[in-house]
This record gives sequence, structure tokens and C-alpha cells, in this order.
Amino acid sequence: MTSALDLAGVLRSAPTDDLLRRLSARQLRPSTVHDAFDLADSLLEPASVRDVLSRLDRTELRLLQAAREPADTATLAERLASPADDALSPVETAVAHLLDLFLLVPSTDGRIVATPDAVGERLDDDPLLSAERLADERPPVVLEAVDDIDREAVDARSSERLYAIVIEVAEILRALEQSPARELAKGGLALPETRRLAEAARIDVDDVSTLLGITTRAGLARTSPDGWVVTAEANAWLASSWPDRWEALTSSWLDSLPLEIVAVLRQRVETSWGEPLREFTLWSYPAGAAWVPERLAAFSRSAELLGLSSGGVPTSAALALFREGAGAARSRVAELLPEAVEQVYLQHDLTVVSPGPLSPALDARLRVIAVVESAGLAATYRITEGGVQRALSEGETADTLRAFLAEISATGIPQPLDYLVQQSAERHGRYRVSGVEPGTPGFPADAVTLVEADEHTSIDTLEVDHALSPLALRRLDGLRIVSRFERDTVFWALSDERYPVVVLDETGISVTPPVRRRPRRPVPAPARDQLREMVERLSAENEGSTETTDRAWIARQLDAAVKGRLTVTISIEQPDGTTSSLEMEPTGVGGGRLRGRDKKSDVERTLPLSHVVAVSSSR
Repeated sequence: MTSALDLAGVLRSAPTDDLLRRLSARQLRPSTVHDAFDLADSLLEPASVRDVLSRLDRTELRLLQAAREPADTATLAERLASPADDALSPVETAVAHLLDLFLLVPSTDGRIVATPDAVGERLDDDPLLSAERLADERPPVVLEAVDDIDREAVDARSSERLYAIVIEVAEILRALEQSPARELAKGGLALPETRRLAEAARIDVDDVSTLLGITTRAGLARTSPDGWVVTAEANAWLASSWPDRWEALTSSWLDSLPLEIVAVLRQRVETSWGEPLREFTLWSYPAGAAWVPERLAAFSRSAELLGLSSGGVPTSAALALFREGAGAARSRVAELLPEAVEQVYLQHDLTVVSPGPLSPALDARLRVIAVVESAGLAATYRITEGGVQRALSEGETADTLRAFLAEISATGIPQPLDYLVQQSAERHGRYRVSGVEPGTPGFPADAVTLVEADEHTSIDTLEVDHALSPLALRRLDGLRIVSRFERDTVFWALSDERYPVVVLDETGISVTPPVRRRPRRPVPAPARDQLREMVERLSAENEGSTETTDRAWIARQLDAAVKGRLTVTISIEQPDGTTSSLEMEPTGVGGGRLRGRDKKSDVERTLPLSHVVAVSSSR
């Protein structure tokens, strides 16, 4: 028999960091655990065992059946011997994994392993997990294969998605940069935010969560007290080439896939990722019916979005990804993606038509003066006065903007566009916003921001604009007006109402507009890591007084033996200092004495508890 008593000994001796890592893969209730015996009982609870069994492959389940009689690895391999089956994982690897999950318990010297009885009982509960059925069922036969001609057709169908995924993630990042996406208290995006991101990326609402997950795993977005925001790495990603962007998204996605999915794909990556893959996954994980459909559906959808499959059939980039890695997949994708273009068509209606994917640098600069009306292989932009004003505030001039437009235009600069640039440059800086030191002579005591203009009518316009009434503007003279709100707040209020406004620094020089600040939400208290707290608590108890700790450990061992009606080997210290052993089935502990049946003589014995120096399982 292999019981909680044996498992508790393994748990007690495990290093803290190693124990934390191994327990993170198990379903536990840390709040109910107070010592190694509680932890062993929790690991052997039916719900916890069933949960971990559902994620074991066929080899591992067969090993658990084979190890119900203790044996070494070589013997277990012999017990599993069956006709050649490439679909089974190596026995040594499987044993190591089961030991890591505390589903096999090693002997004192580590050579022999055994399946705990509680785990064996759960195996017996499910007819699909019987030793005979696990050994006899053959893997599903592959009834289809995709030849090279079909693969080329699949590549052609998926090529648009290879480009689209990069565009969609880029638009999500820009939407998050403009305004963080609010997260619900229970997790996930609020519906209005989901719709906003879907509209920005021009995707289905149902795909927002998947795409945001891909974006987050690539390190381009994260959660914050303000909601979902972009990371510092996003700018570098946006400036990289189309193939490099795709590789960054796909490599991080691959790293995040469940190990069970990766394991089956390594063996069946060439076949359809639809029903054939589902059948093989269910064969590989006989107890996984609860998770296989859901995880495969999530995998299949994200793979389609990344352009790794079309209609459930993997592309050549997908084969390269799983066989050789992300670098090889990138090389294949670079062959499929169209070359970046350097020139566009400027229209009289201020639209810009790109005949292909613009290089990232040109796209970024064009977005300063234009809004995107349609993204894709042939994108359409529209240049606006607000965009031109923004570019002028960031240091552009009418001449540099004309030079840029002439360089990228295949048809010259239309007259309406040239006129817009010229008029915007002439109007730029009509309103100038600067800070005021409190108490400055000639200013109201609470004035902190000054707005100046060159014409009385310009200040008149600000005074009568009801949209600016929250700023509580007060006129100083014909060309100046002040506010008690900060400079940046005033600037964005005027900018939002499309006034040609610039920001001045302390020396009166025009500077780059400030980043828009948003109200910050309270920082939530970090969630308690109950698993870590439990492991640290157990480690602290083990590091206490050696004598006290050892006596408490022996008492818990004996209690577990009584509870489980186990036969144990008890080491007893004799008056002369020597030690003797007794094989006993304890029946009770109390009053400083241990009672039990001597298994050798089959008589009841009572021993002083203080003379018991060690307890070990009798296997």
C-alpha cells in the first residue's frame, strides 16, 4: 500500500521553491492545509486527482496502472511493453512527470516508485482508464494528407490573414494608446470597450478577446490601474517590418500554448486541425473529454487569425513553426507577404490610397496628418486639418510636409491638399497656452494658465464658446485670458474643440504637445498568493526546533497510520541506547502511549510514545 503517509514524507523533504513549482500544477485548497499530512490528503482528494488525471497522456496513465505494484523504471517499461507505438511518450520522461505531480511516490533510495492507493481508486472509477483498455486502444488512423499542391492553395488562402493579423493588432494598440480599455472587476473587457476595439481593428466583437490575448502575450499590452494599456515595447514593434511583427506575435503565441496541445501537434501537425486532431487528442488524453474540445477550439481560432491555417488545414508556415521554430516560419511568411510600397496616390478629396502595405516608417508618419479610413493590403487614409496642426505642433513646417507628401506621392500634390497645408500653417499657433506661477503680479491669485492670441476676435471667440465654460476662463485684456486649471488641461480642451493651439514652455518656445492625462483609478490591492503562503508556512514549521518538530512529525505519522489502518515499521529506542524495529498496525495514540497489533506475533502491544524515534511505511 502507498498512502498519504508516504506522500507526506516526500512533501516534507521537498525544497521550498521546488515544492511551490510542482504544486502550481495541481488543484488545491491551500487554506485547509496546515502541515504535510494535510497537504498529502488534499493532493489525494478525489476532485484533485480527477483533475490531474484529465491532463495525463496515455503513457502516463498506463504507468500509473503499472506502478500500483511498486517497481523501478526498467520494470515499468517492461510492463508497458506492447507492439511498437510511436504515439507513446518515453517511459523515463513520463515517470519524471508523474513524480513531479506527486502521482508517483518514490522509495527512500529513489529507485522504486509506486502509485498511491487513492490515485488507483480514481483510475478504477473510470472504465476508460482500465489497464486493458489503455493498452489495447490503437491511435486513430490518419485518413487524409495534404500534398504539396494543396498546401500551396492553403498558403494562398491564408496569405491575407498573415497581413491582416498584424494590421489588427496595430490598430488595437493605437486604440489603447489613445484611451486605455476599462477592465471589469471580475476580469475581461467591458462590452463598450470591446466594441470600441472591434471597431478600431475592424474585426468581429467575438475575436477581440483572442486578439487582445495574442497582443498581451507578445508583451505589447498589459493591464494597469487605468485598464488595458500599451507597453514600452509596442513602439518598437510598430516600427518593425511586417514579417518581424508577425514573428513576434506567433512565437509568443506558440510559447503560451498548453503543453498538451503542443504534444499532439508535434505528432500530427500535418493533418487537418479539425476532427482528425480532436480524435487523436482524445486518444492521447483518455480522461481529457472535459477540456479537449474547448482548448482545441481556442487553438484553432487563434491559428486561423494568425494565418497558420485555413479551413482547419495547416499552412507551410505552420509546419515550419512546429518543426523548426518561429525563425523558419518567418522566412516562409516573408515569401508570402507582399513587398512594402514606398509611394501612394494623393487624391483631390484629401484621401490617400496605398496600393499595397506601406513601410512602417511611412505609415507612422502619414498617420500623424491623416486618419485611417480603411486598413488592409490597400489602405485608405484621409488628411485632416487637425492632423496637419498636430504635425506642425510636433515640429513639422509647411515646407517639410510638402516635401514629405511630394516624396511619397506617385501623382504629385493636389491643389486642395497644398492649400490645406498652407492655410493650416498660417493658422498654426493662433492660440498660445503657457503656465503662470501662482501669485504673479498682474494675474488673479488662482490663475495658473495663460492663453494668448494676436487678435481681439480670437479671445472673443473663447469667451463665448460654451464648450469651454468648464475652464472658467477670465479675460485679462484684449489679447489674453487666464484659467485656474493646469496648462495641459487647457491645451487639450482647446485642441478638442479644434482651435489652432500650441504649448509654450517657460521661455516662450513652442514645444511638443503634452501627453493627455487621464483620471487614475485606485490601485487594487495585490491578490494574495495563497499557494506561496501555504508553502512558506510549511517550510517555517519544518525549520523550527528539531526535537519538537520531529516529535510532532512522529505523532502525525502515527495518527495517519491509525486513520488509514496502515502497517508501519516503528523504530524504538531501548534503555541501553540501541534501536529495535517493530512492524505494527497502530490502533490508537493517547496518554503518551501507542497501542497497536504486532504483525509478526499477532498480539496487541502498548509502547511509550517517547521511545518511538521513527516511523516508516511498510511496503
